[in-house]
Amino acid sequence: MDEVMGSWSGARDIPLVVGYHRVVEDFVSSAETSIPSMLVSRRMLEDHLDWIGQRYRFVDLNELGARLESGAGGNDPIAAVTFDDGYGDFYDHAFPVLQTKGIPAAVFVVSGLVGTSRVQLHDRLYLLLARRFRRRMKQSGVRTTFPFPGIDAMTPYRAMRTLLEALPLAAIEQVTQALEAEDPIEEDTFKSFQALTWEELDTIHRAGIKIGSHTKSHVLMTNESRECVLDELMGSREDLEQRLPTRICHIAYPSGSWDTDSVEAAAFAGYRFGFTGCMHRDAGHPLLTIPRVMLWQDACLDSHRVFSESLLSCQVHRAFELVAGCRQRHEVSQYEH
Repeated sequence: MDEVMGSWSGARDIPLVVGYHRVVEDFVSSAETSIPSMLVSRRMLEDHLDWIGQRYRFVDLNELGARLESGAGGNDPIAAVTFDDGYGDFYDHAFPVLQTKGIPAAVFVVSGLVGTSRVQLHDRLYLLLARRFRRRMKQSGVRTTFPFPGIDAMTPYRAMRTLLEALPLAAIEQVTQALEAEDPIEEDTFKSFQALTWEELDTIHRAGIKIGSHTKSHVLMTNESRECVLDELMGSREDLEQRLPTRICHIAYPSGSWDTDSVEAAAFAGYRFGFTGCMHRDAGHPLLTIPRVMLWQDACLDSHRVFSESLLSCQVHRAFELVAGCRQRHEVSQYEH
């Protein structure tokens, strides 16, 4: 079924690009405060990379882009490894693994967080929602601060996704601040969520890790105005190019969300290659809508919670996506004009 579904999905016709977020030493303890689907343990990451390395030749994003630009299929299957958001634990856990194995990779950085103590808004929101959920399980009468009915009946992850997909960044910040006013969190709780420093980013870049943009603030482009999106795209690229001796030509759309206007904005901002989270491509800018397979700790576990090579093969060939489908509406812009 993997072979058949993989052929139908079209995954075999393009190079493999896999994506991760946070790499941690211990998944179970990290999942107590973090979004589980953004975590992969160092050991599981090694299992994934070993399996992929036996079937593909690892390349950096420049070589991957050159092959896609040329339109040549190539005789050897190639794969690229990417990491989103620029978390500091990349330096501690992923970077040593990549160096030891000699695997090229790329990090898509939220430039506005580099070198600061601030953390991703989705991390703050999820932790606050999880704490609220636990309180609700113990007692009734928790007052509602959400603009959407039914949010309190959802799991923390589902509630977070609903808010992120429906609201612009400024409104999400307001919701998060309201939750923090109800239930303040000690600052030390967020230390493990902090971004890379500029010194660490320079070190990994000089070691051969490619650096790309993930906007300035991790905004979902489909929820923001064109002016905001252009500022996020151009500002991030300028910040990174000023601090690093490199040209930034790769962009990963936050949460993989894109529509025709956001792709046009990426082209206008000077990016050559863009990476998404689904198999759809923009006809006018196929190189700015390159599909990725996003992986995490439980993505390839069987019923005994053991790493399964068969399930990883299904993920790589996107066999499951033909069943689940894509929830995005790429052809319709949702910008406020």
